[in-house]
Amino acid sequence: MARTIAEIKKEMTDAYISNSIIRDIYGITGDADFDSVFSPVSIESTLFYIFAATAHVIEQMFDQFKTDVEERIDANIIPTVRWYHSSALAFQYGDPLVYDPEKYQFRYSAIDEAKQLVKYVAVKDRGGSIQILVSGDEGGLPCPLTGDVLTAFKSYMNSIKIAGVILSIQSMKADDIRINATIEVDPMVINASGIRLTDGSKPVLAAINDYLKGIEYGGKFNKTKLVDAIQKVEGVLDIELGECAAKAASATEYNVIKNNNYTAVAGCFILNSLETSLTYVV
Repeated sequence: MARTIAEIKKEMTDAYISNSIIRDIYGITGDADFDSVFSPVSIESTLFYIFAATAHVIEQMFDQFKTDVEERIDANIIPTVRWYHSSALAFQYGDPLVYDPEKYQFRYSAIDEAKQLVKYVAVKDRGGSIQILVSGDEGGLPCPLTGDVLTAFKSYMNSIKIAGVILSIQSMKADDIRINATIEVDPMVINASGIRLTDGSKPVLAAINDYLKGIEYGGKFNKTKLVDAIQKVEGVLDIELGECAAKAASATEYNVIKNNNYTAVAGCFILNSLETSLTYVV
């Protein structure tokens, strides 16, 4: 922000009056400041005012230039993965886009969060295309977008995207994941059925579900982190993780997760038959 004329003049006069040569020329002694030595209408004061006023105008010009540049930057689309992510979340079902000739882009005439049905987004740059996975929300969990919503969303994204960019947009049911494990528990806390003695809850099941819910949409299932989540449960003494397998909702067979990580085709996970795939030993 541009300094005032008075601020600029004071900086200059303070430096001027503290110069030893100037003090000798004018016979200045003690703690005298510029205003106590020079009259406001003196040649020295007038010259410093002119210099300060000139500097003030230049600083104002630079401020305006900075503002103009920032406005031009804001007016241009920056087609990053983050931009596609935020744009997908901004989709409003049922509202038409309007073209803004000043910013050369489409936008909504008014923001209505109640119409923003896309709640989960994962964007990946595939080199020749951009992959976008999206889901709505049902009971706090990701759910596929319905036919009309997905069609409208695809039209919206193709309207705002950068020319020449190919978008691959999908909204699918969560991948099924199957977890087998043998869990050693303290019989004074958890019984052989996995039930907590004090309240009748099933803390291991809850820990696994919480871990899966906590995976970022489009993120990876990690066996090590799953084991860590289970071991944090009070009453769990040890865990032997068995075979873990997963399949996309459209697939017919499960594939064993041989490595430590698995990325869901749909961007999210649901558990399959967890009640019968966990074995508790005391």
